[in-house]
Formats: sequence, C-alpha cells, structure tokens
Amino acid sequence: MNSQNKKQHKPSLSRKTSRGTKGQNSKGKKPSGDTWFARKRKGVVEDVKSISVPRSSVDFIIGTLLLLVTLYVSVAMVHYFFTIEQDQSVLHSTQDAAELVVGANATESIRNCTGLLGARIADGLIDGFLGLGSLFLPIFILTIAFRFILGWSRISPLKSLLFSTSMALWVSLFCAYLESIVSLHLPFALGGASGEQIIAALGAHVGSIGIISILVVSFVIVLVLCRASIVGKVRTMAEAKTKRKKKEPNVDTQTLGEEDETETSLEEEPNDEDPEDSFPVDTDEQPDEVEEEDQDSIEGSHPAQSFVNGKEEPLTPRGGEVPSEPLPSQLSSGMTIEVAQGDEVGDESALQERQASGNGTHDLPGYTFPSLDLLERYDREAMMPDMEEISENERQIIDTLESFKIKARPTKATVGPAVTLYEIEPDAGIKISKIRSLEDDIARSLKSEGGIRIIAPIPGKGTIGIEVPNKRPQTVALYSLLTSRKFVENNMHLPVAIGKTITNEVFMFDLAKMPHLLIAGATGQGKSVGLNVMITSLLYSKHPSELKFVMIDPKMLEFSIYEALGHHYLAKLPEEGSCIITDMNKVVPTLNSLCIEMDNRYKLLSDARVRNIAEYNSLFDKGELSTADGHARLPYIVLIVDEFADLIMTSGKEVEKPIARIAQKARAAGIHMVLATQRPTTDIITGTIKANFPARIAFKVFSAVDSKTILDAPGANHLVGRGDMLFYQGKDMLRLQCALVDTPETQQIVDEISLQPGYSGAYQLPEAPVEESDESRAISLDKRDPLFDQVATMVVETQQGSASKIQRQFEIGFNRAGRIMDQLEAAGIVSAQHGSKPREVLISDIFTLNNLLESLR
Repeated sequence: MNSQNKKQHKPSLSRKTSRGTKGQNSKGKKPSGDTWFARKRKGVVEDVKSISVPRSSVDFIIGTLLLLVTLYVSVAMVHYFFTIEQDQSVLHSTQDAAELVVGANATESIRNCTGLLGARIADGLIDGFLGLGSLFLPIFILTIAFRFILGWSRISPLKSLLFSTSMALWVSLFCAYLESIVSLHLPFALGGASGEQIIAALGAHVGSIGIISILVVSFVIVLVLCRASIVGKVRTMAEAKTKRKKKEPNVDTQTLGEEDETETSLEEEPNDEDPEDSFPVDTDEQPDEVEEEDQDSIEGSHPAQSFVNGKEEPLTPRGGEVPSEPLPSQLSSGMTIEVAQGDEVGDESALQERQASGNGTHDLPGYTFPSLDLLERYDREAMMPDMEEISENERQIIDTLESFKIKARPTKATVGPAVTLYEIEPDAGIKISKIRSLEDDIARSLKSEGGIRIIAPIPGKGTIGIEVPNKRPQTVALYSLLTSRKFVENNMHLPVAIGKTITNEVFMFDLAKMPHLLIAGATGQGKSVGLNVMITSLLYSKHPSELKFVMIDPKMLEFSIYEALGHHYLAKLPEEGSCIITDMNKVVPTLNSLCIEMDNRYKLLSDARVRNIAEYNSLFDKGELSTADGHARLPYIVLIVDEFADLIMTSGKEVEKPIARIAQKARAAGIHMVLATQRPTTDIITGTIKANFPARIAFKVFSAVDSKTILDAPGANHLVGRGDMLFYQGKDMLRLQCALVDTPETQQIVDEISLQPGYSGAYQLPEAPVEESDESRAISLDKRDPLFDQVATMVVETQQGSASKIQRQFEIGFNRAGRIMDQLEAAGIVSAQHGSKPREVLISDIFTLNNLLESLR
C-alpha cells in the first residue's frame, strides 16, 4: 500500500515540477509564486488605499464627534438642574444596566431632554462627583474639538486640561464647604459626593479656618498657573500705589489691567525655545527713528516705560476706554517682556469743551462742530499680538542669516497695527551692508506679502531693525485719534492727526510748521483716504472763521463731496460758480490769486508790525487792530491738489512758478499747500518743488526709483499698501498706519456742517489780472512770415493747427513753423497752447479770415 501510494504521488510531483519549470523565464528567474487568491487580496488592498480619507477630513470628523458629545453632556447637566426633582426617583430606582438602556417605563417618566442616558450622566457628574464644578469639565473636550475642527494650534490642550480640572475641583470644594455651613436643602449635593468627602476629611483635620485658608491659597495658585503675568501685575500695582501715595496722595487713579485674563490665557501657546533665542515682545515701544525737531509740530513717539520692574507708573485713562491689554510680563521660557506706555485716552466731552471754548471770539458764534458719533470705531478691540507668528518670524530671520554665515541675536519685537519691528544684534565683525543685501532673501523666507524693510542701524541704537507686515493688520479708526488726549490737549495751529506709529501711538503734526506737504503713492494705496483724514482732522479742530480750503480736483471725483461746505470752509475766485476747481484752465488764475492774497497779507502784517499770522490774529482779537484801517481776522488757507501730475500735464510748467512762490513765502501769511500725486517722477516733482516741500509722505509705490524721488531713499516700494506709509521731514523716516475715514462718514460730517447757518458765500480770493504772456507781447504782426496768409488759410479750412502739421505741409523747419503758430495766436486765429492739448481754431470760416487779413495789411 505504501509503495503504491508513493507511485501514485510521483506523477503529481512531476507535474508540479514541470509547471514550476514552465513558470521560469529564459533568464532563469524564479517564479513569482502569486496565486489567484494572493493577486485578488493585493488588488483589494490597493483599492482600499486608493479611497483613503484625507487627514483634514478625519480631523474634522473627530472634532465634530467630540463637539457633539460635549454639547450633549453640557445640555444634560444644565437641564438636570430643572428636572432633578421629577427625575430623582427614577434615577435612584433604576439601577439595572439593561434597564438603563432599554427600560421603557423609566424612559417614559424621565423629564430630562437628553433622555435616561443623559440624566444618568448628569446625575453621576453633579450629584455623585464634583457638583457644580463638573460644569467646567466639558471645557477641555470642547478645546480638543476646536483644535480638530478649526486647526487652532494656538490653544494648548495642557493648559485647557489644567484650567478645567483645577477650576472644577476648586468650585466643588467651595460649594461643598458652603453647603456644610448653610442649609440649602437641595435635591442634589452642591459640591458633589467627592467634594463633600474631601471637605469632611479636611474639617476633621484642619477645621474651618484651615479650609478657608486652603480655598483662598488654592484659588490664587489656579490663577497664577493659568496666567503667569498676574505676579508681575500685582507687584506693579503695589509699587505704583506706593509711589502715588508719596507724590500725589489725593489723586484717585485707575489701574490698568484689572480685567480677568483667564480666558485669553488659553490661547497662548507655551514657548519651549531657548530664552536667549526669543524676542521680548513690546507692543508700544517705538525705536528712536525720528529725532523730533519740534515737539509742537510733530507728536507721535515717547520714551518707553517698563511695567515689569515697576519703576514707572502706567498711564491712567481719563474716559471710559481702557488702552490695549499689555502682553504677559514673561514668556514661558522666562524671558522678561517690557511694555511701553501707550497714549492716554481722552473722551468726547473733553474735545467738545475745547471746541466750544473758542466760539465766543469767532464769527458764527452758534456754530457747533460735528459730532464724534458720526465716525466709525474700527479698532474697539485691543490689539493682541500673535505670539506664534512672532516666534515663527524670529526663527525664520535667524535661520536665514545663519544660512549666509551671519550670527545675530534677537533682542526685541515691537508690534504695531500693520507691521512688527524685529530688532537683532549682529556679532562683532559683521558688516551692516551684508545684512542689508539680504533683504529679498529674508522676505522670501518670511513669505511676506508686501516685502520687508531693513533699518540698518536703528538711529540711537546698536541694533538692526527688520519691519515685517502682520498677517492680520489692524484698522486704525479716526475716532481713536480725535478722542486721544494728545489731540484734545494740543497747542498746534493746524493740527493734523494722520494715523498711528508701529507703537500704536497717535501721530499728529502741525501743518502750519511743516509748512507744506508733498504726498505720493500708487493708485489704490491710501493716498486719497489720507487726504480725507487730513481734511476731517482739520474740520474737527478749526472753526470756519479760522480755516479755509482751496481744493483742486483734476479727477472731479475726490473733493466733490465737500462742495456743500462752500459757505463755511471753502474759498474761491469772485465770479466762479463752483468752489471745487475741476477746470484746469482756472488753476493758474487761482494760484496767481493766492499769490496776490499772500502779498496783501504781508502788507497787513507789516502795518501791524508782527511776523506771522498767529501774532496778527492775536492783536486783532485783543482789539489793537481796527477794521477802519483795513484790518480783519485772517483765516488760514490750505491749498490741496489731489493729482499734481495731471495738473502739470494739462496746464504745463506755468503752474510751477506760482506754486514755487507760495511755497517760498506763504508760511508767515498762513497759506499752506498739500500736493498729492500718483506719479512721483522727476519731471513732476522737480528740484524746485522738492526744495520747498521738506515734509513728505509716501504711500506704497511700485519701484525704488519712485521711492527715491519722493523720499530721497528706497523703502516706499516695500510697504504693504492699505494705508501703510512713511513720513519724512528731512531726517529719518517714520513708519505709520494711516487712519481710515470712509465716504459715508465724510458725507455725514459734511451734511451736519452744511445744515448750520454759515457765511453769505465762500471766502473771496482777490481776482488776478489777466495779462498777455511775454511771448505774445514779443511777437510783432508787422513782420509776419511770408507764408502767414497761406498757413492761416490752411488752418481755418482744416480747423486744425499745429506746428508739426505746418512743418510737413509747407516743408519748412520746426522753428519757423513754431514762429508762424505764435503769430497766428497773436492775431487771434488760434488759441493759446494748454499743455499737450491741441490748439483751438478761433475763426470758423474763410470770409472772416479774409477780413482779418485785410485789416492786418
């Protein structure tokens, strides 16, 4: 039998071997050995892999499930307090696990909206565990859910767990102790069964005094663990209070930072980096970029005060608003953070009192300034810096420098509304020019939208500044500027609050001491908004008897909204209908009229023996100057040109002469100019213009050449737009974020002013005499060109007159053709030339031309 079985198995072995031999290829490779089942299993695995769900979707699903569980448990616990009396008997009698799930009778009698399961969970957490403290437990699960759903990496799960558990335990102990001394007769344990047991054990060992001490100390520990900066704040408040008692014992002040910050502390991620490689963050300190030439003319930066060492007292708001909340005094790595003083906050009543105080000395005594309620408050919320963004940018800057073998140490980060200034200190032997040349590489590593700007070195410091745009810039509201104490208590003649520095401080200047301002910026970068902010700032600070505007608007759109202010704030030529100049042919007469106004004012100043308009008006208000002698109160006149480049193109260089005269002489006479252009090229902003406009503002431009034209230095091409600007007054540049005033706000302000009684008309400028140009007077029609009659006939027949056409038609030189055109202009056949526009033919038919030619013979 065995031999037969062996013989029977041999053929099968040989067949198996032969199949295996056939499976080998010609090169002698072994067969794959894949059976049909193996191939099928492999295909199923590949199909499963092909339908794998993305990680983001999985996170969203997990987060949604956790959120659902949190909401279910929270609703169950809240509704538990309203249904415990009805559900108590059912909850305490239904003990069987199967009955818990499928008990029909119990389910029908449960009043809790989450059913028997929810009621059981709520009863176990509240009555059987931590009482009211159990309400804090879902916070941790809610935090995890939001991390999965929204990707909030800034929220620390460890801090959330620490906060929820510690608060739950403390509230449980507090409620249990309260219930032990006060009989409340509630259907559930206020502190839970666990809380009652702990309080009973503590009472037996330490007594009531010990329990109270433990509760107080544990509460302080919980606050310190959740907000490390509380220790520094308590010390600061104590030292500040001691100093006030020594210096001003009767002054009642309000201490900043009294709000509970436990909730905001959950959003701060602990920093595990080395303390020496972290930036101390300063939300308010401004680098000494600008050395102030005149404290009355420019205000915007102040020395920093430290809230950490307690040597200086934080500012106290006078109104109801509280300045932005300071950052924690220490990072988790142990780095101390300095917070400089911010602007003191005024209030609306203080500004209204200042406005009303001067009405008695002016015309229109019943005039009231527009209400501040017309302005939007875009920046109501305090600016909170993104600690994760600051840490990441610092790391990228240091890593980029190290990749080019440059060792540097980060020293400070100053957070502003739109940009953050990172200060670094390079090692000895590192050339500043080498760091400056890496500007594009640093911008690439930071993935900055608008590029970065390197200040090397920062004036007055041994550090190098790198300005990086914030990912979430803050909008600066004009309301916050006008209600600041700096604006309310200013002593400027023409105060202009334009925006905020990167230290979040109000920046304002006196236009009367500039004395003129040049503004440039590409289209859509905030230039027109900046002009509206300046105008609105002056409308809120100057009475109609103190200020007049002359507005030139080549685009015919920007200033048309101010037409309704003609009887209050605008000036014009006597016979002009509109107060806003949109016809470029009327620009030169208006500028010449301002020159005559300037000369007339100088005569009045000379007769009064004063040196400027402020002294003159002071004497007039005191009654020392008589109207019988021709004296009158002189308002300031502000000339604003929205598009200076278009004015040059249409009116030619003839506008440059009166502008240069006004810029050179009109300061003492109270006439000031603001020129704006979107083309800061050398043919528009000439040397004559730049020499008389020391104060300049540059919004974002698209080339370094344009930046050098307006600022004499690059930098404006690296701005981020949307009101980001550089202010320059002959020294170092200061970066600002322009305030925002929208068209509806401006319209409401204009409407409120225009509805009040005003003057009988606009302020009348002297009429400028119309004189013939020097070229026209120099041309003699007695010595006409031999081709004069033929050219005149051709011009009238074709109704086109240009020197180039005459040159081609009669085959003469350009100079001769130009002289013939001048003779045609002198004869009244063609009009004068207006920039690049073609001349207008003044004679329409040959018959009239022949009569004119006969009269000239």
